Amino acid sequence: MRRALSIVLGLFLIVGWARAFAAQEAQEEQKPVELNGDVVEYSLDGNVVTARGNVVIEHPQANMYCDEVSYDQLNSIANAKGHVRLVTEQGEITADELTFDFKTMQGDFRNANIFADPYYGAARKVSRVSASKIVMEDGYVTTSDFDKPEYRIRSSKIEIYPKDKIVAKHTRIQAGPVPFVYIPYFRQRLDEPENRFQFTPGYEKDWGLFLLTTYRHYFNENLKVNLHLDYRELLDLAWGFDVDYSSEMLGKGIVKTYYTKERAITSDRTWQERPSPTPETERYKIEWRHRWQMDDKTNAIMQYYKLSDAEFLKDYFEREFDEDQAPPTFFVLTRALPLGAMSLRTDQRVNNFVSAIERSPEVRYDLRQQEIGNTGLYYSNFTTATSLSKVDAAPSDFRIDTNRIHFENQISYPFKFSFLEFNPFISRESTYYSRYIDREQDGKFRDYFKAGASMQTKFYRIFDTDFDFLGEEIERMRHIITPSFTYNKATEPTIEDFQLEQFDAIDTRQKKDVVNVALENKLQVKRGDKTVDFLRAIVGSDYHLRSDVGNDGFQSVTTDVDLRPTDWLRFFYDSEFNLERNEFDSSNFDLYINSGSKWRFGLGRRFHTDVDDQITTHFQYVFNPKWKFKMLQRFNIDDAQMEEHQYVLTRDLHSWEVDFHINDDLDGSEFIVVFRLKAFPELGFDFGTSFNERESGSESEREF
Repeated sequence: MRRALSIVLGLFLIVGWARAFAAQEAQEEQKPVELNGDVVEYSLDGNVVTARGNVVIEHPQANMYCDEVSYDQLNSIANAKGHVRLVTEQGEITADELTFDFKTMQGDFRNANIFADPYYGAARKVSRVSASKIVMEDGYVTTSDFDKPEYRIRSSKIEIYPKDKIVAKHTRIQAGPVPFVYIPYFRQRLDEPENRFQFTPGYEKDWGLFLLTTYRHYFNENLKVNLHLDYRELLDLAWGFDVDYSSEMLGKGIVKTYYTKERAITSDRTWQERPSPTPETERYKIEWRHRWQMDDKTNAIMQYYKLSDAEFLKDYFEREFDEDQAPPTFFVLTRALPLGAMSLRTDQRVNNFVSAIERSPEVRYDLRQQEIGNTGLYYSNFTTATSLSKVDAAPSDFRIDTNRIHFENQISYPFKFSFLEFNPFISRESTYYSRYIDREQDGKFRDYFKAGASMQTKFYRIFDTDFDFLGEEIERMRHIITPSFTYNKATEPTIEDFQLEQFDAIDTRQKKDVVNVALENKLQVKRGDKTVDFLRAIVGSDYHLRSDVGNDGFQSVTTDVDLRPTDWLRFFYDSEFNLERNEFDSSNFDLYINSGSKWRFGLGRRFHTDVDDQITTHFQYVFNPKWKFKMLQRFNIDDAQMEEHQYVLTRDLHSWEVDFHINDDLDGSEFIVVFRLKAFPELGFDFGTSFNERESGSESEREF
């Protein structure tokens, strides 16, 4: 009997301990809730707490504020009314009524508003499904924080994944209460600052009235797509798409296409006078760039660029045309080796309307400088083997082919003597050509010898100063003087340039006997915790000896000045003065002044002999928080006429900014209206001519 009683008591103890442990674990899992209010009442069993007046419920994951609440302590459920606010790390939700479960952090809001900068919204009902998902029924989202936002994206159901994305179907974009765009499926990343839609209306002489539209769709981090649909009054419809993709296995790249059936429409004829049917011309662009980092040492880059005709970029993508009128198609594979690098390159012409140099293929090896034993001598090598073709633009079918192997070996001996740094070197180039200008000649080697030396040193002095310069306190200054001397001598090549087809720089070799002398002056000051260049000026010149292929003596002097005395003033100057003609071959300067955020001014001159002589001005002024103005002008001194005016007036519309562009140049006038969503300031649309400032002087982290 005693044994049985002991067993029963043991079972009771085990069950009791188990319940105690379970209750303790449940208590640990349940987050504590603290409730306060002006009036707090408890039910008879103590499970329900009722509070009224300035009610606050504090929880580790959320705080609730309301006028009245009934809180079930057993189930951790709150029923709140009147000026309800739920504040979490993801944002804030306000409502008339709320039922919320503090265990699961889920709840339903009625007549609610959401504040999650830069997004705001309102809905008849909002359900917080979890910490990572909110569902809005019969509501809208916007980036405007007005009570009555200027625009909104409305739908019967909107799913918000805080700090991730917004998803909705059958959405309408409204300007105030008026819907103007219908979107079957809307998806916006919250961690990617890009607007979904881009609309650019305007007028341009060669296009007439136009409207350019872009729709961006973000599938995931590895796939982004832009869709383009554009209308130009004098050219008709055009469309295209951009695909930005990436893969951990195969690298990343971008594909861009643009296509139109261009119609020959002129603005000086009415519709009835146009021929029927209107002649159409297919014009397009296909662009593909890809980069693949195969491993830590191997990298591949590819570009394919196909155009329908030579004028396509100029007519539709003028910026790209200014950068490169005929983008190449090529493939480059590079492999890092222990002592250097090896690469394989191919260049192919895909646009028959341009002349081009084809490489099919080119193999290259670069050997970095390697010390020969412990002698102090350093050896480097550069070797290429290339199958070359020069092809003329259509309709010509003329082609010249050759196989070329090029070797360049160099030995140098860098050393320091006292305060002088020396680096003498000797080099030999050997280049094999399978074919000359005379296609019947056999292949032959061209030899070319070079030798020379460089010498430089540095002198500096630190000045303890104490003066004010243009509002900047200068307490310490370092003056650095760096004179340098370089001598280069090269013999006459065994095969002269006119006997060879000129494919690239390797084929151009001439006799040389030149001494370059240069002097750099630099003034450095401390600005905060950084050392910056207050003034940097370099003057240099080449002295050609009598044995040089050109005229002997000094022929030109180059100057480069970078002055940045304060944060609000910068000045740059560079020039090349021809000593034989006693005049400048080029002379350019840029002056930048700004008052901080109120206004900015830029003045520049571009002078190149027999090319251009222009003065450019740039001015930007902020009238008030709502209006600002920007102006750019280019004046041709030779022709004494203004080549371009560009004016931009910007209006702040709270959530949006609208730019009114007027551009007038020798080709005609254009007017463009641009809308930008302020929630994403890094998303900008740049049209017409831009004013690019020069980079400021170099900065050094070294203390002095």
